[in-house]
Amino acid sequence: MAVKKNNWSSCNLFEPAIEGSRLWQFSASSRKVRLAGDLRVPENDSPPAKIVSKTWTDIFSRKMNIATIPTGKVFLRVVNLPECEPEELLPMLEFQIEELSPLPLAQVVWSAEKVSGVTNKQGNQTVLVMIASRDSVESRLTELESLGFYADRVEAPTLREFFPDEAKDDGAHIQLIQGVDSVLALISWWFDGQLFDVNSFNLPDKDESREDLVEKINRVTWAGEMAGWMPSEVTCYLAKRGDVSVDWQAVLARCFSDRIREAVPMSEVDLATETVKYAATSASPGLMVEDYAKRYRQRFQDSLWMEGIKGAVAILLLGLVAYFGYGNYLQSRLDNLVLQAKREGNQYTNALSLKARVETLEKRKALKFAALEAWYKVSVELPQELKFSELTFTSDRTLSGKTSRQLRIRGSADTGTKNLIFNYQEALTRMEANDGNTLFSDVSSDGTREDTRKKQLNWALTCNFDGE
Repeated sequence: MAVKKNNWSSCNLFEPAIEGSRLWQFSASSRKVRLAGDLRVPENDSPPAKIVSKTWTDIFSRKMNIATIPTGKVFLRVVNLPECEPEELLPMLEFQIEELSPLPLAQVVWSAEKVSGVTNKQGNQTVLVMIASRDSVESRLTELESLGFYADRVEAPTLREFFPDEAKDDGAHIQLIQGVDSVLALISWWFDGQLFDVNSFNLPDKDESREDLVEKINRVTWAGEMAGWMPSEVTCYLAKRGDVSVDWQAVLARCFSDRIREAVPMSEVDLATETVKYAATSASPGLMVEDYAKRYRQRFQDSLWMEGIKGAVAILLLGLVAYFGYGNYLQSRLDNLVLQAKREGNQYTNALSLKARVETLEKRKALKFAALEAWYKVSVELPQELKFSELTFTSDRTLSGKTSRQLRIRGSADTGTKNLIFNYQEALTRMEANDGNTLFSDVSSDGTREDTRKKQLNWALTCNFDGE
């Protein structure tokens, strides 16, 4: 059945050559096919995987691999069918392909293509049916699989000679293709702008094969005369491909007399280009085995899944590497911050220690000045009748964290001067510091003691300071 027409971005045609194989590379578009490369591949070597393999990019830029089989392994038939759309051609032939095939239908693969030219008297189109043994195609595909080439289509490039852009001149168009030990004769019979018959004879390159070719051509001629489309005199257009012996042409003279004309066959480049052009635009699957095509498609899909899994694993691994790398970076940064915190902590501790020492020195300084000021004030305000015997300045830290400062005054006086001691205590209570505040927050008496023997009165006062 017909397949849906596809659009391709590139095509590879892989075919046998005299020594090794030949890989044609084409870029394809909706308008034309252009040759992009011609690579010679040594015998038993694989074509470059980068060129013929398919990756996930094939989803967007499709690549077609075309395998070839020898034309001698293709059986040809010319049939006339009513005019139809290209997509309807193969379904029309399905009903009669079993009668056209030389082998059971299960053992062959086939395709068909319309041949350019005028329609016949009944208004039918001329169609060339190509039938190949399934075993020969599978053998070729298996051979290419071992080389890493997975085909999308199978074609016989030499058959492009049978599909000219316009009808050929009336006569027998014969092409002799020299093989290793055989000669392939491809013959197409054109009359009145229409293709009536095609023949393919693969003959051993021996003397007796010349007689076989003459006999086969005569049989076709007699059959054409019986069918009414073969004229009495036929012109032969002879083209040779390869080093074909000249005695083949002498043998053909027995069939066509002096009506043999030299013709130039299509070049290898033109054959490859026309094959790719047809494969890229045709609605026909060619001579590809459907089972192999399905298997190759499944293989491509599986490879995409594997590539996707590999990509996901690679991304995951990269993510883990990035995660651990970032984690190491953060850990390193944290270690640096810890070290910096330790350094700054030591500096801060040292600063606090220095600050505390400065505050302590400031307090000591303040205490000294307070003591000096208190001593000065106390001395100035002391009555002449009273005498100092001891001045003691103390500074202690209380439970609340403040500093308790006291000035203890001890002295003596004559008996009967107790009132002066009381007045001195009152004077100390009202005494002001240099800043205008009260110098002492509290002045208390520790009592007096009279020494009768010395006729003296001993007294003691305790003065408490404001502030810390």
